Amino acid sequence: MLLGRLPTHAEAAPVEVHLPRSRFPVAISFESSDTWSIAERFGEQLVSHGRLTYRAGAFVVRTAAGTTRYGPSWQAAVTAHLLHRG
Repeated sequence: MLLGRLPTHAEAAPVEVHLPRSRFPVAISFESSDTWSIAERFGEQLVSHGRLTYRAGAFVVRTAAGTTRYGPSWQAAVTAHLLHRG
């Protein structure tokens, strides 16, 4: 399971997460009070993987391919999204 808290203001450093099956770390950055960007870090370059939002008690990941609703855990939402992306 991923540990830590999501950044809560614009000046906060991104949270970096590492998944065992992923070669590169993922940075989660604050965008607004209920939205964070998800990007994979390739050295200094960030490649977007969508947006994480919190709505009605659940986290949602929005990408160009669509929207997926997860439960109340941002850690579970990010893990599921990254492990099942195409």
